[in-house]
Amino acid sequence: MAVTPHEMSERLIAEFIAQSDVTDATRIKYRSHLGGLARWLSHERVGTLTDASTGDLVRYMTYLRSGDRFAAVRHHRVTGTLSPSARKNVLASIHSLYRYLVLVDVIVRDPSAPFKPPRVPHVPGLHLEPEEVRAILDAHGGAPRERIQAYLLAYTAARVGELGSLRWRDVDLQHGTITLVGKRDKIRIVDIHPRLMSELRRWYLQQDDDARRSPALRRAKDDPATDHVLLTRTGMPVATTVISEQLKRRAVRAGVRVRERPDGDLTSAVSPHALRRTFATTLLDAGHHIDAIADVLGHTSIDTTRRHYAFASNARRRATVLAYEPQVNRESPPWAA
Repeated sequence: MAVTPHEMSERLIAEFIAQSDVTDATRIKYRSHLGGLARWLSHERVGTLTDASTGDLVRYMTYLRSGDRFAAVRHHRVTGTLSPSARKNVLASIHSLYRYLVLVDVIVRDPSAPFKPPRVPHVPGLHLEPEEVRAILDAHGGAPRERIQAYLLAYTAARVGELGSLRWRDVDLQHGTITLVGKRDKIRIVDIHPRLMSELRRWYLQQDDDARRSPALRRAKDDPATDHVLLTRTGMPVATTVISEQLKRRAVRAGVRVRERPDGDLTSAVSPHALRRTFATTLLDAGHHIDAIADVLGHTSIDTTRRHYAFASNARRRATVLAYEPQVNRESPPWAA
């Protein structure tokens, strides 16, 4: 049976993803973005990804912006547009694919090379006030694991994926440190805040007590490789989506940034990343150096910390301006003689 152009494109995408040294999240992004392009090329009878010209890619990017967008997972058109930020992400995936295809001599010229990413207006992400964080930490109700998840997010500024993979062997209660494995397996060590320390000890005893009643949980805890700090009742690592959803439910109970869904249920704008931003912004406003904050967050560049995480408050900016007091030297400088 002959291979269709779309199937040939899918094989190229799979090959590209297999050789890419990127995170799992980026692989998922590549599959979504490039799969959408492949389906569009097939739908427009252009052919495979290797047949696309610069003009074809211009039409595709216009198509994503136009409001008559090709669904990435359904084979029909849907109403809506992709934001400049979303289109910038799509274009980055397309650039990566075609650079690879040129490198391995599948194509001679990169059709995406002339493209410049769309301008994206920078809008600071959500960060919370200290009293809002306190309300979330003190919220009552919910699963017992919710509390330690909230404390870990608030006091380590870890990415939700880093907490999902955290094992007890990475937690040194004696010396007060946590070893986090970040993007591209980059390791950093974070000191345990005293308030987090007491919660971790409490959770360790709670989890060990639960394991006495659950053989599956006991088996997971008996193996250092599967002894995660955050485990389900059946001994499985907690999914990052579950951590995020449970944080939102806790924020709703605390009355923090609550809003109504279209179906009438309540949710919250609070996310794990909002707590990460809050950590950085609160410390920056308290006068801590941005280099140290970037180290805790695991950022290679402080530009990332400044642009996306640590935002100086209006009060701090105002205090900075008011602190400026130029000294007037009444005596003539030596060069004025």
